[in-house]
Amino acid sequence: MMDYFHEESVTKINAGLNSLIYVICYIGMVIFALFAVQGLMTILNGVISIPSIVITLICGALAYGCFVLKNNQRIEYDYTFTNGILDIAKIINNSRRKKLLSVDIREFEVIAPISDEGFKRMLNHKGIQNRYNYFLNPGPRLYYGVFTHDGVKSMLVFEPSDKMLELFKIFNPRNVKTK
Repeated sequence: MMDYFHEESVTKINAGLNSLIYVICYIGMVIFALFAVQGLMTILNGVISIPSIVITLICGALAYGCFVLKNNQRIEYDYTFTNGILDIAKIINNSRRKKLLSVDIREFEVIAPISDEGFKRMLNHKGIQNRYNYFLNPGPRLYYGVFTHDGVKSMLVFEPSDKMLELFKIFNPRNVKTK
């Protein structure tokens, strides 16, 4: 039997604003961390006062907040298709991988473009318990899929390539609609 494997990454197309936020957060993180370390050194040298403790804690929290915001500016989604199984992972700042979803394509009731009339109906469907939005570029390239996994009906909105959709059709030909 032939193995079917395809992997693709989805990145944000217009990332100019995200790059600017990344740089600003990086600079803010360094500056606030330096203030926090300076305040901590003051406290460790025996100069303990309420304002220095508060300023140290605030600067440390702001440095951490800048770190988290910086990392959230560089996000990718990896879609991996292996013999009928779709795995989706989130790549944060090109360094951490977080597995988000693994589902058999044969479990999908429908996979179609969001321009399909069924999409709006499914958005308001009360039986759908989980909604997964794993896309970065809103627009006409988005697809939705409704599936039941472990007895839970869920909806996925994502942006697969044409190659990925062809593979979906091989394993679930009746329920995959393309443009």
